Amino acid sequence: MKKSVRHLIMLAVSLMTALPALAGEDIPEAARERFKAGFAIIETANKPADFQAAMDEFEAAAALAPRWPDIHYNLAKVAAETDKPAKAIKEYRAYLTLAPDAEDRAAVEGEIARMKEMIARKRKLGLPGVVFAAMPDGIWVMELAPGARVGKTFLRKGYKILAVGDESVVGVKLDDFFRAIETQSAKAAAARSEGKKQPGQIAAGLNAERGFSRSQKFTQKKDSEAVGNRVEETGPAIAFTIISPGSTDTGKLFFKQSMFRSGLIEIEEDEFEDEVIKERLPVVVTFWSSDCGPCQDLVPAVEAESIRYAGRVKFVNVNVNENRKLARSLEVKGVPTMMIYKGGTLASSTVGRVDNAKLSELVRGAAAP
Repeated sequence: MKKSVRHLIMLAVSLMTALPALAGEDIPEAARERFKAGFAIIETANKPADFQAAMDEFEAAAALAPRWPDIHYNLAKVAAETDKPAKAIKEYRAYLTLAPDAEDRAAVEGEIARMKEMIARKRKLGLPGVVFAAMPDGIWVMELAPGARVGKTFLRKGYKILAVGDESVVGVKLDDFFRAIETQSAKAAAARSEGKKQPGQIAAGLNAERGFSRSQKFTQKKDSEAVGNRVEETGPAIAFTIISPGSTDTGKLFFKQSMFRSGLIEIEEDEFEDEVIKERLPVVVTFWSSDCGPCQDLVPAVEAESIRYAGRVKFVNVNVNENRKLARSLEVKGVPTMMIYKGGTLASSTVGRVDNAKLSELVRGAAAP
């Protein structure tokens, strides 16, 4: 843990010294204090919620000093590695607007391009219902929707991912993690077609839809989801090496290739206008959180509906903890909340548990002319 904290402090210091103070303009002391408070949280971060708390401090600093380029730059840096590439793009652009002659303009424009590629790569992979953060000691799972397909593997909020297949993801950027999933998935598929067994690949005949492996012991758990909601997983499996919260032992979780394909997409609040309001198709928006009990059944049911209505209805997920401004502005009262938009206008809103029959009725209504 000491090594991890030291790396966190180095990250904080590098961010803090990345830019000079705003010349020729006074920065309110209160803004500086909130800025420092955000770094103090990062320096001692040991759980996923700490990153959101740090982001809150930076946001408060930005509200007090909106024309301070440094705060927008640092907000972008944190957003980029906590699975908020759209926010990172927004903050990088604000920085460039406020500092048009910045010496690092080319580098920042390169970061914007990298964030756009990350959005495209994650959309290609799918991965709805999960939010990650890249840290020096691995990839942290910050949020995970109950019932999400990747949860079938026993992946849980608070886990750290150390490797994907035979590729380490310790100390890498978040887009490198998504790229590793692509690469290892392709390797597993190629090995399967050639009849070979890759490192970390599950032996033929072993049910790999879900499972946790420690010291070569494979454990299975009865699926609590309704059979009608289940999306069957197919394709070769790749292993994620993980550490669970409070443990120093590593284990392996096995992910079938189809888990990285989905009819749902996870969006940020900064994408809501483009992905929902301006969308020509009807849109089903599901607001969720990691502690959403009813999501255990709703999330896989929505996934099944997204396959059934592919090309006719668009399905998006929004995590309320990571997108609180949007949740407040839309007056989301609880989770799950399902909103249906048609032509950019809210057509219906349903809060709480939704059974399969009601869900089918709602989606059928959304698809109707």
